[in-house]
Amino acid sequence: MINRVVEMIRNTGAVFFSKETPLYVKIILGSGLLYVISPYDLIPEWVPVVGILDDVALAALLITWAQRFNTPED
Repeated sequence: MINRVVEMIRNTGAVFFSKETPLYVKIILGSGLLYVISPYDLIPEWVPVVGILDDVALAALLITWAQRFNTPED
């Protein structure tokens, strides 16, 4: 399970840095990453459970979405 998550994160990074990836995909992935690490959220982190859950859910959705843009293996 953890190996699968690590593989998905690596693939997302490969998609982001690939020259073949459309610009809009890179913008969405970058914006999502900035939102996740930003201290400003729609739901503040100090709200128990839900404050962190929105960041985790967004990261999971972005990683899953990026899987559609597989890069060719070298």
